[in-house]
Amino acid sequence: MSTRFTDPNIKRKREVLNTHLEAHHEQLDCPPLSLVEFNLTGLCNRTCEFCPRVDPEVFPNVDEEITLELYEKILEDLRAVRFDGTILFSAFGEPLLHHRVEDLLRATRERCPQARVEIVTNGDTLTAAKVVALFEAGLTVLAISMYDGPEQIETFSTMRREAGIDESNVILRKRYLPPEEHYGITLSNRAGTLTMEALGIRALDEPLTRPCHYPFYQFLVDHDGKVLLCPHDWGKQLVLGDLNEKSVADIWNSLLLKRTRLGLAEGDRDFSPCRECDVDGTRMGKSHFVDWLEYYNAQHR
Repeated sequence: MSTRFTDPNIKRKREVLNTHLEAHHEQLDCPPLSLVEFNLTGLCNRTCEFCPRVDPEVFPNVDEEITLELYEKILEDLRAVRFDGTILFSAFGEPLLHHRVEDLLRATRERCPQARVEIVTNGDTLTAAKVVALFEAGLTVLAISMYDGPEQIETFSTMRREAGIDESNVILRKRYLPPEEHYGITLSNRAGTLTMEALGIRALDEPLTRPCHYPFYQFLVDHDGKVLLCPHDWGKQLVLGDLNEKSVADIWNSLLLKRTRLGLAEGDRDFSPCRECDVDGTRMGKSHFVDWLEYYNAQHR
């Protein structure tokens, strides 16, 4: 199998996570939640060969989206713990297909004014006016995945300049690279839901035996309010809780997440979705990982 491409954006995200952990105040009686990722909608307007959506039987388009009422409830949970980490609109769909994305941004800025808010988009619906509206509503960083070719660099750079947005707040990600360069992304088998034999992407015969840091610093909120273990669980196999019924704090410091974290700390991935997953989950979150283990050890003293 060829060496996999590593997205340079990982370094930036690692630095953001570490900065939050170093500066965090006592949000909860446990290490902080630094990243909340939202899957705003079940829709995407593209079908990429390195995405499970390439097979609609595996991951079909679903015309559903998170309601403003549910999103505001989750924000109240986050406000209760003085959340000042990152809120990310990305996950399994195209965030800008949500009909009220600007309302979601305004609600975020009102209830969690110190939070960092990022959107990852394919950019297909963007105009200079749309970029202005997103940042005026409260966006911090706009990451645009360019799938069509290098000519998109000038297209989106011009759009940014016309919108009057600083270059540091708009990230252009090269996703148009050829297969032998892994399309410019850090490829994975999406917890066993994606197969690309030519690139060595397939479900595992045996689970990996190495730690994973994802659930030590983040979780993912689906459009129906269910909390998933991480953004690689495209099969939605492990639901940590339902934010229609529970609070963010209850789920973040739950017994289920404790058992999952401790298992992953020992390199035990023999459960779904981790059993089939080939992700190197140690690229980010090491400091969070260490803090959680110290926290759990202190509980037994």
